[in-house]
Amino acid sequence: MSDRWYQGVVSGGPVRLKVAYKSPEALVGELTRSVGRGGVRIESHRSLPVGTKFVFELKSQGVATPVEVNGTVMSVSESAPGKWVLHIRYEAPRERPGLDAIIKRIFDTARADKKRRFARVPLQVRAVEDRPNAPTYRLRDISMGGVGIDVEGERLPGNIEVGMRFAMQMKLATGQLVLPGEVVWVVTSRRDALPPRAGITFLPLDDKMKRLLDDLLSLRVLPSPPWIARLAFGADDVLRLRHGLD
Repeated sequence: MSDRWYQGVVSGGPVRLKVAYKSPEALVGELTRSVGRGGVRIESHRSLPVGTKFVFELKSQGVATPVEVNGTVMSVSESAPGKWVLHIRYEAPRERPGLDAIIKRIFDTARADKKRRFARVPLQVRAVEDRPNAPTYRLRDISMGGVGIDVEGERLPGNIEVGMRFAMQMKLATGQLVLPGEVVWVVTSRRDALPPRAGITFLPLDDKMKRLLDDLLSLRVLPSPPWIARLAFGADDVLRLRHGLD
């Protein structure tokens, strides 16, 4: 929370919270993390009734138009004397101007970076693998060329190696997004406070998958919360994942 601040005012209408971010990437990361898990938890010095409406005004340095997100208080719990935690259902933005401006800034910055072929969108999505004792993963960045995956644990599973086949599946409102790929690098254990992680490059996509991936990268089409991606590593598991979607 160090890169943002809250300012809430209760009036006859909804509570408006202004949230500032250091970068468009930080805004998108927090937005998708919160929308993906279906809500946010906010500490407050006052209790509010269940059903109270919120408007989150999200703004990033370098982008004039804010992103507005609606929310509703679903439950309230007292964390300490005089302090409450508000559990707020977080809805995807209904208006596009602010979100389009943020996405455009991310893509414009990427085009100016000659070292990268594709713009990386910091989409924060929980991911699972259909394998006994598999850890939980989190998609860290995604682009038209690949995706970064963090492990929520101390070590990368031993079955994940450079060169192995990969597949990722997400159910969007417009269809099943299925992305085949290959593991191109790994960090096997936690280093410098960073989790174990892996980098994936996507294999050639057909036109339908390209359109669905573009919809996701622009945040035009989103899954229903809670967002969960399914992952598969290794030729056999990739085949099982794809057959399970047929």
